[in-house]
Amino acid sequence: MTASPLPVVPRTDTGPTTPKKTRVASSRSPKKQTLGSTGQPPRPTAASLDSSSRLTADQWYRSTNTTKTYAAYVKAGKKFLESWTQEDRETVIGEREGDGAGVPEFENAFDNIGEHTPTALRMLTAFKCDHEGKKFSTAEGIRSAFKSYFERVHGCQGDYWRFNSQQNCWEGNPVFQAEYNVYYESLKNRSRRTDISTQALPMLPADLAVIMSWLDSSECAQQMSEMKRLYFKAFATTAFALWNEELINLQMQHVRTNQVTPAGCLYTEFRLVLRKTNKDLTKGQTYMIPPDPESPHTDCHYHMNQWLHYLEAQMQRPLEPFDYIFPSIASTGQLKYGEAISRSAFENLMESVVAGSGILTGRNGRFTTHCFRRGGAQYRFMLAKRKWSLKAVKWWGGWSSSENVGTIMRYLLDELMTYEEGFGDILMKDRALDRHETFMGESDTSATLTKLDLEVFQVKLLQQVRDMVIEQSISALSTPSKSRISSFHYASPACSRQSSRSLSPSPPPSPTTTVYPTPQTSPTKHSTKTATETLPAYPLRPSRIPECNTLNDVITYWEEGEKSLGLMVPLKSWPSIWEASEYRREAVKFCNIRQIYEEFAYQCKGDHDIFESKYPGLKHRFTKLLAAVRAARIERGEAKARRRITRRI
Repeated sequence: MTASPLPVVPRTDTGPTTPKKTRVASSRSPKKQTLGSTGQPPRPTAASLDSSSRLTADQWYRSTNTTKTYAAYVKAGKKFLESWTQEDRETVIGEREGDGAGVPEFENAFDNIGEHTPTALRMLTAFKCDHEGKKFSTAEGIRSAFKSYFERVHGCQGDYWRFNSQQNCWEGNPVFQAEYNVYYESLKNRSRRTDISTQALPMLPADLAVIMSWLDSSECAQQMSEMKRLYFKAFATTAFALWNEELINLQMQHVRTNQVTPAGCLYTEFRLVLRKTNKDLTKGQTYMIPPDPESPHTDCHYHMNQWLHYLEAQMQRPLEPFDYIFPSIASTGQLKYGEAISRSAFENLMESVVAGSGILTGRNGRFTTHCFRRGGAQYRFMLAKRKWSLKAVKWWGGWSSSENVGTIMRYLLDELMTYEEGFGDILMKDRALDRHETFMGESDTSATLTKLDLEVFQVKLLQQVRDMVIEQSISALSTPSKSRISSFHYASPACSRQSSRSLSPSPPPSPTTTVYPTPQTSPTKHSTKTATETLPAYPLRPSRIPECNTLNDVITYWEEGEKSLGLMVPLKSWPSIWEASEYRREAVKFCNIRQIYEEFAYQCKGDHDIFESKYPGLKHRFTKLLAAVRAARIERGEAKARRRITRRI
């Protein structure tokens, strides 16, 4: 039986129909888009992803300085190996002497990793440490650099070095070869037993007190300029307070002076962003540093304000946000305002200060810029009256929350591992108690008070009272002398914002000779405005002339000056303000600029077209322009040609 087909029912229109909308894939539904649709970036290839990942690793796996140092070690090692293999010599024990053919098996030992690579690396280390007498740090650098080179470039993974007989190849990293490891450890043991310790010492308050005392002495005033003394005081106290030696890039936008808390406490605010323990621009930390008149040699608030006042007086304007707090110092002793000081330049200044103060006499070690961070951290954790917790230490030092506590403890307690002073007389009653001798560094508060202690206390108390009475009597009967005022304000009218507190009764003299006025607790906007308006018409001494490259620079420097580069007074006014002897260090630059300007103003009547026709193409070539102007002056008889003295050989 066959089923009959169903009847077809005709469709009747009941009304207008709405056309269906065509669905377009939106950006919110990537699954419905085709991979090859237009408007989408092409998928990266495996090679591009591999190169991108390697580039990221090269940029961020290690710091730029470490990468450059490692590359220099590897480059020098390859150069040594190339020259060494070309010489006719016995390479290792058991091999015959060369017959002029060199030692080809070692020629590419650092490029073709194999049996001879560890031997070549050992020969390189021996040449540096045994033949040239380099210290163990050189061997350490060579090993670290080549270990990274073998891993990153040649894919030598693992902490071993062995021969795979099945695959007939060497596996692992050549720096872990047994014979090379024995030699490396031998160099380390020799260094520990024979080298004189020159470790970086922590800069503690007692050390800063000695240095500040020397900076305030008349001996230092004869050897070092006032600018350098104020410069070092501000840098050292700030680095000690913030545990940060990376202040070379500190700008005015990172510092806010004369801030007041709701309770009326005065402080200086610092904001640090980029530092050794933080490379994230969004994770800066803010520090509030109050005055500390009880410890003048570590008073960051006072010394920073004094340096900023001095800097504004020299620049003849308030500091702008992008002005460097610690500018570079030129060889002439002038400040280069648009350039930050380098670490090596400050270390040179620090070495001269440390050598002059004699703080390292009889001590093994040295002071580097890192000493402020170590000294500040150790002082707050172990030695201060109000000791900080480890949590506070980690935050203030900028250490990461994931930093190993053991690493930080070794950083803080490294002095417990070095014994510069013996404890052979620790049981003697006349020994002066020092830190690390009692539990947690605390003195024995339950000790019996002796008659001698009372007598010493009485003498000191009477002496302090006597000094206060004498000082108040002198200040009441006589007006402050010029030298007294200059000690407060460094002979600069720009510091008039502190004039109200400089005439108030001062506390007893501090251990150093620096006088610390009583801080103002309620600064106002009016006082800041007054300080800006009372800036002197010109600096106390000529500034450094910036680099001149074009004719426009010549005209600007001569007629208007360049305040952004530190040239506050136009050069045309220098002869009427100062004696020629006062700017003799800038005399060559001054004369060169004057010659070109006079040629432009008088010979060319200030017309750029005439000047261009006379000296075509030289407006932006200062050296050649100066030579052409000199030749023109000699031709007109306005100058004489220099005599050239020929030396007999």
